[in-house]
Amino acid sequence: MLKYIYIDHKSKKISRGENFNFPSVDKGCVWLFLSNPNEEEKTRISKDFEIENLYLRDYSREVRSKRYSTTPLIFVMVDYYVDNGNIKKTNILMIIKKDIFITILPTDLKQFNAFFDEIFDYMNEKGKKNRNIGEVLYEFLDRDVQDNYEVLRRAEEKINIIEKNILFKEQKVLTGIDEVLILKRELFAMSRRFWATAKIVFLLKKGLLTVDISKKTAGLLEDTYDTFQHQMEILEKQREMLSDVMTLYQATVNNKLTIISNDINTVMKRLTSLTFIVTIPTLITSVYGMNFTSLPRADTETGFWEVIIVTTLVALIIYYIFHKKKWI
Repeated sequence: MLKYIYIDHKSKKISRGENFNFPSVDKGCVWLFLSNPNEEEKTRISKDFEIENLYLRDYSREVRSKRYSTTPLIFVMVDYYVDNGNIKKTNILMIIKKDIFITILPTDLKQFNAFFDEIFDYMNEKGKKNRNIGEVLYEFLDRDVQDNYEVLRRAEEKINIIEKNILFKEQKVLTGIDEVLILKRELFAMSRRFWATAKIVFLLKKGLLTVDISKKTAGLLEDTYDTFQHQMEILEKQREMLSDVMTLYQATVNNKLTIISNDINTVMKRLTSLTFIVTIPTLITSVYGMNFTSLPRADTETGFWEVIIVTTLVALIIYYIFHKKKWI
């Protein structure tokens, strides 16, 4: 699907529409917004604006923000957003020429459609002298980078949930470590992608790329660059929080292992005590089971009961000793 915003150079009148039915770019500037473009739209973009079809084909597979070309400026930006409480990412191909700004998304996403509507309304309300493609570029980048704060907030919520699960969930085997490792990798990748995008914004604001950016727009892009830097600092803090969670997890596991070890020691003490209690009576009865004629009290009528009483008393005394030591 293709939408556009067109600003006439002479009258500064702003208009919007769909498909390729916009006026000539020689008389104005245009922002083309494509989401989930079909092959016909890709071919038309490649032909009309002299863009290699390779960029239009490969941008969705990039794993980090990357600059393809400086004349014109073509780069892919790996972007994050929150959908139904989950952090997701998408690639945005951005093409910037004099008076032409093109954004291409591989899928149709409601938040970027909202950006398009918001920017059109905002540009309509601005003074005519401030209606130019540089302002549109800044407004898109600014809204996108501000949306990253929602992503960072959601990431911090996930960290807090993992921490609570480790602290308060009663479970024999803690599974939170997998979530910690996955989230840590995600935050590291996010930080690298923010840095790569911030680098492109830096080149734009410094005028180091062959793009016509006014001094005012360059000053506005300075704020966007500073916001990226702040968000990378937040990511670093969140990674430190995850390291603290790992330490907490390790301490929790060590505590559980200590408890298990103590339980095993207690069981071993009880088994040892019971074994010793049974051993003494067994030894006495084994001796009297030997085939000898001269055994003490063996030739008396009460000898059997005397041996039983003695072995029972010995067992009870040993039990009392172990019980007093709290082994049983």
